[in-house]
Amino acid sequence: MDFIRLKDLTFFAHHGVLAHEQENGQNFEIDVELAGDLSLAGKSDEISQAYDYDRVYRVVESVVTGTRFNLIEALAEELCAKILAIYPDLVVRVRVRKPQAPLPGPFGTVEVEVTRKLKIEE
Repeated sequence: MDFIRLKDLTFFAHHGVLAHEQENGQNFEIDVELAGDLSLAGKSDEISQAYDYDRVYRVVESVVTGTRFNLIEALAEELCAKILAIYPDLVVRVRVRKPQAPLPGPFGTVEVEVTRKLKIEE
């Protein structure tokens, strides 16, 4: 299994359950991991054989900034679904971090991680 990773993508958005989160917004950090066979691109050195991580970035940006979610779990789920719609042969792992989550004490970040692949019907 080979991997492409987009790490620490940061977007300002308005996700959250609380009214002030929805109104004021905050930064969200996203990691995307694409797992699959990269050997065709590696052997041919041809862009046409590669997974387009610029396209993945633009999908992530569009979902994070263009849609509102109450839960970061729902955001992560939607990101996986949109990426799998483009690259159904990959396994997609998404991490969504919410560094300014409304918690009552000091913390580093809150993070949700989901991993999805398409189920192949036989």
